[in-house]
Amino acid sequence: MIRVGQVTGPFGTDGAVKVYSLTDFEDRFEPGSRLYLDGEAREIEWSRARPSALIVKLAGIDNRTLAELHRGRYLEIPRADIRELEEGSFYQFELVGLEVVTESGKPLGRLTNVIARPANDVWVASGEDGAEHLVPATKDAVKSVDRTAGLVVVADWLLQAEDV
Repeated sequence: MIRVGQVTGPFGTDGAVKVYSLTDFEDRFEPGSRLYLDGEAREIEWSRARPSALIVKLAGIDNRTLAELHRGRYLEIPRADIRELEEGSFYQFELVGLEVVTESGKPLGRLTNVIARPANDVWVASGEDGAEHLVPATKDAVKSVDRTAGLVVVADWLLQAEDV
């Protein structure tokens, strides 16, 4: 299952929930769409965007008390329902576990986490020695991603920046 949103709390008294979107495909939350919450398929009855959150009404959650019980839980889709991305774009789950090396071949470890930030994502490479390297997911920092080979190549200057 792939996470597309996280319930952040109830909204109103009729069972609607506030959702933090984890997808670039906002149509996932359109009425009639089916998402999974705690492994159970739920149809979206209605949704609307607010400046601070997405508001979603899921079938079967019909009061504020039930909505509150789902705070912190994830809305998911089956992996088979993911969409093709344009060249050079990746799903986070495709990156986690890839080996990370610098252009000169120095191993930094495995990519263990992707942190979503407003300007750009930050990839965390964790070495066997416990060291963590933070890699900005930008064109000048990430030189190549080869999912087939399981390898991410990053710029050498990242290590120089860490030493400063």
